[in-house]
Amino acid sequence: MTGTAALPLAECRDLPVLRQRGQHEVFCGLTGIIWLHRKMPDAFFLVVGSRTCAHLLQSAAGVMIFAEPRFGTVILEVTDLAGLADAHASLEREVDRLLARRGDIRRLFLVGSCPSEVIKLDLSRAAERLSARHAPRVRVLNYSGSGIETTFTEGEDACLAAMVPALPATDDAQLLIAGALPDVVEDQMLALLAAIGISGAVVLPSRR
Repeated sequence: MTGTAALPLAECRDLPVLRQRGQHEVFCGLTGIIWLHRKMPDAFFLVVGSRTCAHLLQSAAGVMIFAEPRFGTVILEVTDLAGLADAHASLEREVDRLLARRGDIRRLFLVGSCPSEVIKLDLSRAAERLSARHAPRVRVLNYSGSGIETTFTEGEDACLAAMVPALPATDDAQLLIAGALPDVVEDQMLALLAAIGISGAVVLPSRR
C-alpha cells in the first residue's frame, strides 16, 4: 500500500460534489412480512413467487430449517411462467393443503411478487374463491409485495390497505393507528393517548 499526499484545501474545493441520485432505501416489499407476521399470530403470509423470494424471506427472518414459521412461498416453476400449467389450480391445491395442516390460521394473505405479477396471475380472484371455500374459519386476502412496485415499507402499507375493507363497521369516533408496532410500544402509546383524554384508539393490525 502506498500513501498519497493530501490535496491542498483550495484544490479540494474545486472537485465535483458526488451525489446519490434516484430512489433511496429501496428494498423488496416482501420483507415487510417479517414484522407483520410477528404482529398477527393467527395470520399466514403465502408468497406466490420464485425460489429467490423464498431465499430472501428466510435470509431476512433468519429462520432455522426446522422451524415452523407463519410465512411461506408457493414456488412458480418454469411451466407456470411459460403458461404451460394452470398456476391457479396449483395455488388453490397448495392453499388447501396448508389450511388442512395448520388449523391455527384464521387469516391468509396471498402475496404477489415480481414473477406472479409478470405472468399476470390474478391473486384477487383466487383470494375471493378461496375465502368463499374456507369461510368462516379463514379469511383470504391478497396484496402486492412485488419489488417492481413496492419498497419495504410500501409492502406493509399494501397489506394494511387490504385489511381495511374487512374491518367491522362502527359509528364510534375512533383514532386508527396504522403500522405493525412492537407490543410494548403499542401499549405505551395507547396508555399515553388515554392519559391525555383520547379514548377509543385502535391499532391496525391488531394482535388478534
